[in-house]
Amino acid sequence: NCFGFYDETKLKNPPWTLACPEHSEVDPESIREDSISVEQLVSLAKSYPPEPIPPKPFYKMTGTERKEYWADKDNLKEFFGKVMTNLAGAKCIVCEVGHDPSDTNKGNKFCPKCGVFSHAECADPDRGEDGVCYSCRFIDENKVSDKFVEPQCRMCNTSALVGGPLVKTWAAPMSMKKWKDNKAGYNRSLYGPNNFCHTLCGLWHPKCASIDDGKTINCFDIVMADGRRHVSHQFRCLLCGKFDGAKVHCIEEGCTAPGGTKIPYFHVTCARQAGLEVSSDPDFILSCFRHAGSSFVFRARLEDFMEIEIMRYSEKAQMKNILKISNPMSWDHASRLFHSAVDVLRTLGWSWRWAEWWVESGDNWEPLIRDDQNEEDMTDKELKRVVSTPESRCNDARRCRLAALGAALRNRDYDKNEGDDQEPLERALMAVMSTPSLVGPLKQKEKEFYVTWFSLAYRSRAPRLGFGEHKTPVASDSFCVHQADGSFKFELGARLLPGKTPPEKENGFFEPLVDEPDDFLKTLTSGSPIRKKRLRQSA
Repeated sequence: NCFGFYDETKLKNPPWTLACPEHSEVDPESIREDSISVEQLVSLAKSYPPEPIPPKPFYKMTGTERKEYWADKDNLKEFFGKVMTNLAGAKCIVCEVGHDPSDTNKGNKFCPKCGVFSHAECADPDRGEDGVCYSCRFIDENKVSDKFVEPQCRMCNTSALVGGPLVKTWAAPMSMKKWKDNKAGYNRSLYGPNNFCHTLCGLWHPKCASIDDGKTINCFDIVMADGRRHVSHQFRCLLCGKFDGAKVHCIEEGCTAPGGTKIPYFHVTCARQAGLEVSSDPDFILSCFRHAGSSFVFRARLEDFMEIEIMRYSEKAQMKNILKISNPMSWDHASRLFHSAVDVLRTLGWSWRWAEWWVESGDNWEPLIRDDQNEEDMTDKELKRVVSTPESRCNDARRCRLAALGAALRNRDYDKNEGDDQEPLERALMAVMSTPSLVGPLKQKEKEFYVTWFSLAYRSRAPRLGFGEHKTPVASDSFCVHQADGSFKFELGARLLPGKTPPEKENGFFEPLVDEPDDFLKTLTSGSPIRKKRLRQSA
């Protein structure tokens, strides 16, 4: 320590200057006897552990290094923090159009309050550059009031974090005579001043209209005279099974619900989450599972997801459709893959319901034909067509436990025991990705790619997934329960967690066949098995 030991004014060089013994001007006699010798300093330096190698930046990692990076909880937290707030690949929750890097509207960003991404022009024309959505602004402005009630969509049962930004609704009774002496009831009714709906619910309903420069949804034509119900209250949503809220029927003329003659109705947010066609190009339409366009089926969504990965390769690799998952990737590319994985996994979380429809009807998947190809000259193998029947799809759905996986995802059952969100979840996903009739003939690298990214999407706990605390409430009767025993389809109940049991060698990626209830290829009966049992007992 130079300070206080040497006279700084007599030193040629300033204190703390390092010099070897040969060039040092310090008088050897002035060095204290207990000072460490050069040899001792060298020996001590050699005894120190080597300086740690700085971690490799994410954008330079290989596929193997990325897996090692994701295996660390702190790294995973860093990863989710970056991709979940990155606009690359983020889709507007209303129109589902991806973020445009050249967009000059500074309000088109993730809401800093709720974290939902939407275009200002889709959901909130008055949004400022800070990006705070209308529903969050409303909460901030009114939460100090004793009478404050947090806004909820009155047209469905889905939260704003899953269904998107809320806007105010407007409806007026034909006469105020009934409400003159019941102001409190009027304020609570669908005519009241503080009613809201998701922009998605309002814009896609054919009897609603956007008014007040897009800041309000006119619901006059869908509210009953009693002010408590919507005109579609007598119809269940064919997904969640609930009667309440406003529902939209399939655009296909003459369409009937599976197993009956009724027109299928859906909450728009339920349909969007389950992967049905909810599109706005050129018109606002909603199509059921059987009539959804070919680009909306589960297999097509997987292919669109894979296309994001393929497009970052060289043109030659793209033509050969060669998957190079070991290549380094940028943060922007990781963000694109992550956002797409969330959207696809969200659809899989509703397979507890749509698995029955897929078993019965298959899907409308169509192969993509390049300009230099002629479909008539191509074989089914070249077109990657998979021939299946209702009976074979029934066996496939049971073998990969498609419906049970949907229930497990919905309730985040892979969080209940430590480690279940890794190997068991990956086994369950691998079983689904190994079912060609549902996902097409995939190569092993493609299966591993999907499993990796879907596992990451699940572990992110992104609210947009609609899992766990963010799940949409569903009915506890009718088609939401198994006909055999009345158990809930949307919960695992007594069923084993998919993927928990290791697969048998002779079964490839599939666990031993599980004896569990399902309603595949069964004619739906009206009413609830539980209700019928109670009626029989009371009789």
